[in-house]
This record gives sequence, C-alpha cells and structure tokens, in this order.
Amino acid sequence: MALDWLFYWMTQPLGLAAVAFAVALPFIVWRLVLGQTFRHIGFKPLAAAYALAALGLLVVNFVSSHIEFSARVADNRLQEAQRWAIVPGWTIYGTVISLLYVLPLLGLVAVPVSALLLKLRRLSLKTIGMAVLASWLTLVLIAWSIPTDDWDRAHRLESLTLWLTELAPGVWLVALPFLLGVHLASRAYRRTES
Repeated sequence: MALDWLFYWMTQPLGLAAVAFAVALPFIVWRLVLGQTFRHIGFKPLAAAYALAALGLLVVNFVSSHIEFSARVADNRLQEAQRWAIVPGWTIYGTVISLLYVLPLLGLVAVPVSALLLKLRRLSLKTIGMAVLASWLTLVLIAWSIPTDDWDRAHRLESLTLWLTELAPGVWLVALPFLLGVHLASRAYRRTES
C-alpha cells in the first residue's frame, strides 16, 4: 500500500513519540482551558474520553475491514478462510493510519470544546449531540468543498452524499464516545456544581 512507510514510521520509536506527544498535548490544553475548575475535575474525564474514542476507532476500522474483505469473498477474489487472517491486521493498520487525522481533530477541537462546555456547566447530552452533528457537517463541507477528481467536480450532489455517508461512522463512533466519556466521567463534578 502507499501508506506502508507511514505505518512503519508510526510504529517505530520516533513515531510512537509523536503519537504520545499528540495525546499528551491535549492534556495541557485541557488543564489550561479548565483553569481553576481543573482542581475539581482532574484528568479522569479526558482519559475516559480517549479510551472510548480509541474503542470507537477500532470498531470503525474493524467494520470497514470486514466490509471490504467480505466484498472480496463475495466476488470470489478471496477465500473465506483468508478473510479472517487479513481483517485483524487491516483493522490495526487502518487504526494506526487513522491516528494521523483523529488525534489532531480530537486534540484541537474536541478537547477545548468539551473543556469549555464543562467549565461553563453546559456539557449535556443535548450539547454533545449538537457538537457532534456540527463537527460531522463541518468536516463534510470541508471535504466536499475540495473536489479531488473530475467525478467530484461533475457530480456535486452525489459527492456530498458520499462524504456524508463516508464520514458518519467515524464521527459518530469516535467523536460521540469521546464527548460521552467526558460527560460520564465528570458526573460527580457536575452534580456538586448544581
């Protein structure tokens, strides 16, 4: 694959250090945005959020790999036994490559937004739903506004529909669990502040 070098680099010490930095930096942002309320909240909500987002990312990549290789089995391009030898590896491969855009989006968008909502005592299921919906639509509009080939330029509505369906699982299974993790792990703080 074209991204094999990137996967290799990300699983080497320097790549792992870059991933660790991309995970650690949002903890600093979290602390800065929360300010004085950090004493009462701590890092527990952020740790829970990252754990749930990681689980969601694994699910997205597993389902994607399963669908891809099930189609190959259906087309007789791959035997059934081979599928289950390949799907776990592709799941890990896709998850590692996905970190390139998931970690910056979580760190630069989800962490400050969730910390600010928590600080302002506005973190609720309603605001979580609105934030995830807004994130999904924003990402779709950004991707749709930059056509990558002639088909995208000629079929704008179909391209929009494709982006809506392509980005939905990732946003709803990564961003939503992330914000729900913050919400659930900060219940004690929100209860004492009410």
